[in-house]
Order: sequence, then C-alpha cells, then structure tokens
Amino acid sequence: MALGLASSDASAFALGQLKVQSALGEPLRAEIDVTEIAANEADGLKINIATAEAFKNAGVPYNPALSDVRATLQRRAGGQYVVRLSGNRPLNDPFIDLLLEANGSSGRIVRDYTVLLDPPATRQAAAPSVPAAPIAPQITTPVERPAARARRERAPVAAA
Repeated sequence: MALGLASSDASAFALGQLKVQSALGEPLRAEIDVTEIAANEADGLKINIATAEAFKNAGVPYNPALSDVRATLQRRAGGQYVVRLSGNRPLNDPFIDLLLEANGSSGRIVRDYTVLLDPPATRQAAAPSVPAAPIAPQITTPVERPAARARRERAPVAAA
C-alpha cells in the first residue's frame, strides 16, 4: 500500500519492505530497506514520521503512539542503506498505519506502511531437554528368602 506522492525524479530515492522487529506491547523497532538512493541524496535526506495532519489529509488513521517514533537513515557495513524506526512508547494495537515522509534534493516521497505486531513470544527459562534413553523392560522372578523357604519346608501338609 504505497502513496506515490513523489517528485518527477522519483528514481533517486526508493523505499522497500518494512521489517518489524518488535512485538505487541513493545516500543516500535523496525527497518525499511532503501532500494535506491543517489550518492548525493543520502547526505541531505530528511526522513520523519508524517505529522498527524498529514495522516488526516491522506485519510490514514493516526496513532498517538507514533508521536515519539524516530526515523533515521543509516548505512550498513556493506554499503546498503536502511531506515531504522525506533520509539519509546509501547504499541498496543495489532496493526498500525504509518506514513513516512522523506525530503531530499530530488523532492518529497510519502510512503504508507502497515505495521503488523505479533504477540510477544512466551519466554520460558526451559532447561535444555535431553532425550531420555529407552529403558529395556526388566523381567524379574520372585526371589525367595532363606527364612521364608525354611518356613515353607517345615509347614505341615494338609491332608486331603
């Protein structure tokens, strides 16, 4: 779902897929791959979450938990650029619409993303499981104690 409000030189900067790294009830942590960027574009590029008014103008519901989310353009060791999104307020809705604005020398881009938040994984301090070795069935025969044997041998035999 992308809003393509871009300048005539839209090929100088392009955003890819959103990868969410946080869960429901946690502050937002996510990355967006930058699929295309001109060499001179990265230095002057400003990326922000759109204002509440921009959300309203686009017909997209604004979630107040987005008010502290910061977007930063970062370069990975391999040279690939990524937009990192990070916030401090927990997100308690399973999905949130997000408008991202990028302003640079080639113009303005507004992109709409839907953030899907999964419930947090159950965190158990489970002990490492060791597979149990199968136990062979043991067949035992009753062992008669010497005292019991002596009583049996002394017992009178009943006459029939």
